[in-house]
Amino acid sequence: MYNQSSTVKNLPAIALFCTLAPSVFAQTLTIVNAASLSAVSVAPNTIITIKGKNLSSGVAVAPDPSNPPATLGGVTVTIGGTAAALFYVSPSQINALVGASTPLGNEPVVVTSGTVQQNGTVTIAANAPPGLFSKSGSGMRDGAILNAVTFLGGDFSAQTQNGAPAYLALFGTGISLTSAPTVTVGGVAAQVLFYGAAPCCKGLEQVNVLLPPSTAGAGTVPLALTSNGQVSNTVDVHLLPPHGMGPFPGDNDNETPSRELSTVAYVPGTSLVLVADENDDVVRVVDVSAQKVTQVITLPEGSGPEGIAVNAAGTTAVVLESDLGKAAILDLTKFVVVTEIATGMSPVSVTIAGTQAIVVNQDADTASIIDLTSNTVQKTVNVGHGPAAVAADATLKQAYVVNEADGTLSVIDLAGLTVTKTVSLGEATRGEQIAMIPGAGILFITVPAAGPEGEVLVVNVASAATTTFQANPSGTGGSTGIAYFNSHLYLANQTGGSVSVVPVSPTTGATTGTPVNVKVDLGARALAIDAKNNLLVVSNEGSGTIVLVNLATNQVTAHINAVQTNGQGDDNGDDHSDRGGAHNGPAASQITPNTGKVGTTFSITITGMNLTGATSVTFLAPGNINPHGKLGDLQSDSSITANSLKVSPDGTQLTATLAIAASAQPGPRLVVVTTPNGSTQQGDQMSLLLTVTP
Repeated sequence: MYNQSSTVKNLPAIALFCTLAPSVFAQTLTIVNAASLSAVSVAPNTIITIKGKNLSSGVAVAPDPSNPPATLGGVTVTIGGTAAALFYVSPSQINALVGASTPLGNEPVVVTSGTVQQNGTVTIAANAPPGLFSKSGSGMRDGAILNAVTFLGGDFSAQTQNGAPAYLALFGTGISLTSAPTVTVGGVAAQVLFYGAAPCCKGLEQVNVLLPPSTAGAGTVPLALTSNGQVSNTVDVHLLPPHGMGPFPGDNDNETPSRELSTVAYVPGTSLVLVADENDDVVRVVDVSAQKVTQVITLPEGSGPEGIAVNAAGTTAVVLESDLGKAAILDLTKFVVVTEIATGMSPVSVTIAGTQAIVVNQDADTASIIDLTSNTVQKTVNVGHGPAAVAADATLKQAYVVNEADGTLSVIDLAGLTVTKTVSLGEATRGEQIAMIPGAGILFITVPAAGPEGEVLVVNVASAATTTFQANPSGTGGSTGIAYFNSHLYLANQTGGSVSVVPVSPTTGATTGTPVNVKVDLGARALAIDAKNNLLVVSNEGSGTIVLVNLATNQVTAHINAVQTNGQGDDNGDDHSDRGGAHNGPAASQITPNTGKVGTTFSITITGMNLTGATSVTFLAPGNINPHGKLGDLQSDSSITANSLKVSPDGTQLTATLAIAASAQPGPRLVVVTTPNGSTQQGDQMSLLLTVTP
C-alpha cells in the first residue's frame, strides 16, 4: 500500500479539515471534488462538495470526521441510491463522502432536508482526477501543506542550515492508494516516501515527499500530483533560499521573509521597471540604467500584490491587490495610488489593451474588464475554472484567459464584453502563464507542472489547434514566466534559476532554432522587456534581485538588489521599514482634540500629509508593536468609531465624527488613517495618540 521512511511521521491532519469550510458559490446544484472543485468526475471514497441553495435549515458539523454520519442536521444525501456520509451541512453547501459501494457512471444525487428534496447528477469514475487541498478552499494558490517533521505550515527551506532533508506533507482526496502517486514541484520530481489514509478524516489522503535540493530558493512554484495517470489540480508551494544565500543572510530556515518579489513590468519609453513585493505590500521603482531602486510606492496593508500591467503611454499602472480582491490604479507621473477598484476573489493576472485593463480573478472563475478612462469595471464575465493568466491583443480586440484548473482557454471580445470561444487545451493541462504574438492570434502558454523540460503550448486561436515544445533543454524545471519580443520567446525557469531563449516564427509560433539557456539568479519568476535599452528584465524571487540580460547577446549585464532600497527610513533589514520611508505614504502629525470621554460623540481633525482618499480611521492599543512591523496582527478597538470622513483638497487635513462608546476602556489609542496609499502609523510613525478618559 505504501512505502515509508523511518524519519517521516504520518501526520494528524485534523488541522487541515478547515479547508472544507464554506465558500461563496453560484446558486446552482453542483457536485465537485471538495479539494480541487473540479466537476469532471469523482471516485468512490472521495470527499465532495455539493453547492446549491436551501440545502438545509441550518449549519451542522460532524462531531467525529473520522466517522461521519449518514444524517446530519436533518439532512441526508444519496448518490446512485447509496448513502453518503456527511461532514458539514449548511443552506448553501454540503461536504460529504462518496460511499465505497457507490455505482460507477452518471449517477443521480438526492439531497433531502426535512420534506424538501433536491436532485442533481455526478459522474462516478474509478479513475477520476485526484484533488489537492488549498489553504483558501478554492483548490488554487497556496496549498494545504505542512512540514512533515515539525507539523508547521508556511514557507519551506528545501535545504536546511544543518543539512537535514526537508519533508512535506500534502493532503488531498480521491488519491488512489493502489499504487504510489507521483509528485512534481516546479516540474521537478519529488520522491514520495509515504501515501495513505490520513488518520483524522475519512476520505482524506496524505502524501509525504522529500523536497528536491535543486528546488531551493525557487520561490512560489506549482505542485501537482498524478495518481493512476490522472493529474490533480495544482497548488502553490513557497521554497526559500538556503540559509545565507538569500537577500537577508541572517534569516532562519523555514522563516517567511518580510520582503519577496512577485512580478515585474516595464514602463514604456523609460528605463524604469515596477517590481511588486507581495510580502511587503509595496511596488518598487527600479531604474535599470542607474541600477538601483529609486522609489517605493506603498499599497494598503495586506494587499499581497501579484500582477502588474502598464499602459502604452507609460502613465498608468494597474497593480493587483490579490489578498484584498482589488486593483490599485497608479499614476506613474507622481508614483501614487489614485484609487482602488474591487474586482473579485484573488485577482492574480492583469494586462492592458488600449484603455481597458483585463483582470482575472482566480478564486471567482471570472475576468473583470476595467475602463481606465473612468476607473470603473465595465463588466465581469465568467471564464473557466481557476483562471491563472491573461493576455490581450488591442488590434484584434480580444483577451485570452488561461484556465489552469480545467485545461481551457477563454477568448473574450473586448468590444462586446463577452466570452466568444472556449478552447480545450487538454483536461490535464495546467497552464500557468501566457504570452502572444501581437496581431497574429498565436499564443504561448507555459505548463510548468508537466515536467522539468519546460513545456510550452502553442495555440492558434482561430483554428484552436495546439502544439507543444520543450523550452528548457537543461531539464532543471518547468518554465513559468514568459515574454515574447522580436521573434523570440523568453521563459523563466524558476527551479533552475535560468531563462530559456527560443527563436520562433512570428506568424506560426513554431520554433525556428535551438533554445539557449541563460543562467540568472535564484527563483527566476517573472519577465519584462525593456524595449528602450534592449534588455530582458528578470525578477528573481529567491535572491530578491532584478537581473538584466542583453537581448542582442543573451549575456547577463547586471544584478540589481530590488528588496533593499538604501533610502530614507529603510534599514535594509528583513522587515517593513521601507514602507515608512515611501514618498506616497500617508502621515498624521496631530489630532485635535487628542482626548475624549467615554460615552461621547464629537468632531476631530487630523493634520498630516497624503491623506487623500482616506477610507477609515481606526484606533489600536499601542502596546507590543514592532516599529518596523505591520499593523495587521492588531485588532482595532470597536468601541471607538469614526464616520463622515472628509479630506481637504491638498490632503493635509481630515475631519470626522468620533463616537466613543460607554463601554470603552480608558487609556491611549494609536490613531490609524487608512488610504489607498497605505496607512499612517507604519514604520517609525507610530506616535499619534488619542487618550480616552473616564
